[in-house]
Amino acid sequence: MNTSISMMTHLESIFRNIQLVVTAGDVGFTGKTKRNAKGDSVKWFDLAADEAASSYLKEHFPCPVVLLSEEGSPREFGNGQPEFTVVLDPGDGSDNFARGMAPVGTAVALIPYSCPISVETVQYALVGNLVTGQIFSAEQGNGAFCNGNQIRTGSCNVLTSAMISCEMNHFAVRAPLANVLSRARGVRTLGCATGAISLVASGSLDAHLDLRGRLTPENFLAPSLILTEAGGTISGPDGEPIPGITDLTQRFSIIASSSPELHADLVQQLKGDTLCT
Repeated sequence: MNTSISMMTHLESIFRNIQLVVTAGDVGFTGKTKRNAKGDSVKWFDLAADEAASSYLKEHFPCPVVLLSEEGSPREFGNGQPEFTVVLDPGDGSDNFARGMAPVGTAVALIPYSCPISVETVQYALVGNLVTGQIFSAEQGNGAFCNGNQIRTGSCNVLTSAMISCEMNHFAVRAPLANVLSRARGVRTLGCATGAISLVASGSLDAHLDLRGRLTPENFLAPSLILTEAGGTISGPDGEPIPGITDLTQRFSIIASSSPELHADLVQQLKGDTLCT
């Protein structure tokens, strides 16, 4: 059996199980809420999605794994030494979901268990849109795909021609970022990092900015592989690689771009901006 095909099939099955549960409105979770380790409110569909993924890993996944999810403590599934760390964002954009808006994403990243957790060590990745069913996927070294068709980032390298997204929630926009937003061809705010970065990978967007210092690893680990395999670039706001990750409570700011030229331009123009929380 082709291991790559097998792993991607399992990641897609995890997503489809989550999609089925949350779109059906699982009555066993409706109305339930709690706080996760980051202190954020967890809604019923976040809990339902996490349970759907956990059940699949327990009953169907082909090898032992450790699951890291924003909705709970690390959990082990399978017998024996874990082969992968699974980093799961079961419902990115849950505020969108609660109000009946898109996008809402599920993101799954597989990292060899022997490797540290970082954007460079993600081996398999999937981001699924829970509203449309669209699936972005990638395997390290083998390209990025949308619904099975290979994708590449756009060729835009000039800000004035760029369609960008920027996360604004809980954020006071300062002068350097305001200048970038005013010069871009168009600006969108999606409220879903996994979806926005995947759209940069597919060429629908040219860049995604999140400078709030609030983004956590499960939001960007899977889409970062999809983006880089499609030809894009992701970094911290200073252009330096995103640091290694110790747990899912760490907070980051990122710039994700379609081309090296646009990325360098954004980094240069955003120098001196102060991150706000």
